[in-house]
Amino acid sequence: MAESTHVIKPRPPVRAFVIAAVGSVVGAVLLVLGLGQDLPIAVPVAGGIVLASAVALLLGALLSMRRLAVTLTLDDDGYVLKGPGLEHAGQWSDVSKVTQTAEGSHVTIYHGSVRRTHLLFPGGDRQQIADVLNDVRARLDAYRG
Repeated sequence: MAESTHVIKPRPPVRAFVIAAVGSVVGAVLLVLGLGQDLPIAVPVAGGIVLASAVALLLGALLSMRRLAVTLTLDDDGYVLKGPGLEHAGQWSDVSKVTQTAEGSHVTIYHGSVRRTHLLFPGGDRQQIADVLNDVRARLDAYRG
């Protein structure tokens, strides 16, 4: 089988997106009103600060989504799980079983009775979970013959 790669993305920071959207609207309104209505200089300055903060929050949220993604690479010998500050690898010869929790967003790869590798799917994408499970099971079946 050819090597396959699955990218497990974190849950989107919806709260940060909402705060950034509201902040950008409020900041833009304050900036435009302050400059257009001859209000005190503090109003457009505050609007600019709020707008810049909202844009910075949006960029931080987008950057965190990219950096917190985890990559699972499967090949004929085993798998490699890479993410921010972690790297787990396993051989199919050591895998004793693969399970999925009842709610489905947590997959565990067992290596005997002690070692486990946990795959968490925070977005709960059922299709991605099914694809990963099918790929892992197919590779286990091919390895075991």
